[in-house]
Amino acid sequence: MKNRGLLFAWIMIPATLTVGIAQTNSKTSTERKIPRQKYSLQDFALNLNSCLSPPNHLWVMSGWSAVNPVTGTVTGAGDCIGPPLAGRDFRLSVTIEANGHTIKDVGSVGKGDVGLLYSGGTWQPDRIIRYGTYHFFVDNKLLSFSLKSELIPLYGKTGFLLKMTLKNRTGKIMKIKFLPEISPGKPSVTPLDNWNFGQPPKGEEAKPDGANHWSNETACIDLIQDYVDKEIPADESCVTYLAVVFTEKDRKMSVPASLKEWEAESENAWNDRLKWALKSIPVVESTISGLDDYYKRSVVSGLVCIWENPAFVVNPFVSTLGIDGGGICSYLWDFGGYTPQMTSLMLGDKVISNARAMTAIDLTKYYAYTLDGSGIGVPYSYSTFSYVNLVWNIWRQIGESKELFNEAVKLVLGNEKTQPEQNGLIDYGVQNNLLEMRSAGYEHFVVSPNAERAWCFDRLADMGERSGLVRDSIIQWRKKAEEIRTAVRITLWDPEKKWFKCIYPDGHEEFIYSIQVYDALRAGLCTREMEDALISHLREGAFLFPYGISSVSAEDSIHYEVNDPDWSGGGAYTGEGPVLAQTMYELGRPGLALNILQRFFWMGSHLPYYPQEQFADRPAVPANKLANEISGLTGAQAILYGMAGFDPRIDGSLWINPQIPENSDIKITGYGWKQNKIDISLINNTFTILLNGKLIYSGKQKQIRIM
Repeated sequence: MKNRGLLFAWIMIPATLTVGIAQTNSKTSTERKIPRQKYSLQDFALNLNSCLSPPNHLWVMSGWSAVNPVTGTVTGAGDCIGPPLAGRDFRLSVTIEANGHTIKDVGSVGKGDVGLLYSGGTWQPDRIIRYGTYHFFVDNKLLSFSLKSELIPLYGKTGFLLKMTLKNRTGKIMKIKFLPEISPGKPSVTPLDNWNFGQPPKGEEAKPDGANHWSNETACIDLIQDYVDKEIPADESCVTYLAVVFTEKDRKMSVPASLKEWEAESENAWNDRLKWALKSIPVVESTISGLDDYYKRSVVSGLVCIWENPAFVVNPFVSTLGIDGGGICSYLWDFGGYTPQMTSLMLGDKVISNARAMTAIDLTKYYAYTLDGSGIGVPYSYSTFSYVNLVWNIWRQIGESKELFNEAVKLVLGNEKTQPEQNGLIDYGVQNNLLEMRSAGYEHFVVSPNAERAWCFDRLADMGERSGLVRDSIIQWRKKAEEIRTAVRITLWDPEKKWFKCIYPDGHEEFIYSIQVYDALRAGLCTREMEDALISHLREGAFLFPYGISSVSAEDSIHYEVNDPDWSGGGAYTGEGPVLAQTMYELGRPGLALNILQRFFWMGSHLPYYPQEQFADRPAVPANKLANEISGLTGAQAILYGMAGFDPRIDGSLWINPQIPENSDIKITGYGWKQNKIDISLINNTFTILLNGKLIYSGKQKQIRIM
């Protein structure tokens, strides 16, 4: 994806990571608890003291609104978005007046009486919980209290709640005032078709025009507070709420009898979302160090991309990014190219409406659709493959859809007609049609997506056979797939360099050691000799690094750089590493697959959800890129469909081919498939399968048909 931000990087202190052989903890299988059937909000909690997200990447969302806390403060809140509204440059802080003494909450790092001291917190999907302490002698009298705040984005309206619990830690009555201070910033109203990869624009500076009310030419801001002052008895606590709501100009806002109602709305929306979105998502518990947290954070990465506003073109609307306001659109390459197994599993039948919205736009012109269904972007070389991949996985997980199949056929055949071949290959254009690198090289006649062309024809043939299509079309598609594979092998493969070349229209050749080349393995293009040659480049200091993979091999001195990890080196786009690991599982190389996957496990301990990209030589995230990515789901996908080996097929059968490391215990509970529940486990090297609670297999790991 394009570099759409300021060129700054958030550099973090390195953490320890063990890469290579699977590590196990000290607990035995009999000591470990049996996992619950599904995850709760608390199961996804992350200690903010261990969080390595850049401050501008830390948000919390309700499915309607999202808000950014002010780092280092207990009560501070920053930008808030909820399309079509955006509270840009907004700031809230709360000053506490205790027994007449003013205590600011500004995140001061000075000494002495510098105000409220931030003492940590917790992120969870529906709120950010922060803690603060004040313990100081004022006029020779000890003034001591704790403050817990909960920053809760609103559901059904744009805005947020701040719930504050203050405990008096003295032996006397404490008189407290809660004094919110607001800088209204530059709120704006942006039409739904203008929410794309950039942040929403800023409006004019909002001005006060009444008590606790600010506005500009398009938007209003209201502050609602249940009370300002309170007397708190010794060693007791009080709870108070305030809310900030953004509305379009001249729109009336109704206020509930109690702000607790708005808190309940947000929490209930999240719990309802977990019920349907996790219905088929299993719980994973293992002795493989770091795997459980990495899996959970991967699942959350999908959950925070779900928006449930009925004004949007589909509901739920599955966004590519957007928790920070940038990228609230649905991008086909992410949704269909990388995560179709997990999005189909998570959304169930709801995935079909999202797939339909993809073909409601002209995919020969656009690669994504906005909140109202309008097309945006450019003709993208991976759109055809991504759509076929999405339809293929809907057929596997949900069931046949001739409507979507017909759209896939039209897209594939249309791509062949509009993109003329040369020596059996298609010229896929320049960087903005491909990987958006910052160097010349991966352009024009390239292995991927030419390899995916062949894959698409084979998948059309598979679905065509299933749907009873005339045999002549199926034979023709199989033949076309083989012709493309042959053309790629003959024209682009270089056996001496053990790599594929890129060829320009004038005959210029480039060898760019891009991670994208490995998608040719998934597409089934490579012979075993070519497979071995490509995999020989997956080595330390080339593509492999302690904290991930590099999108360009560090041994490629012409193209490798470190300021744009996305596709230019120094790190990678979030979906690419787990998909590479999944590819190794699919090729029957589980040792290498786990070796790759473990390099990302640090993310499960240090990030609430997965960002657009991350660095590979240190546990860090580029702050100039976007905060979340639906392709973060690929981590869970690699575990469920790679390591565990779940394999639903278009004939309605479900198989499994587990490749779980020996001497590791793992339980995967509640995998949902066609109203059935499958539980698997590997305990003491014995693999078991339960179908709807009934044991159907116990023995060695092997490929098995479950249903």
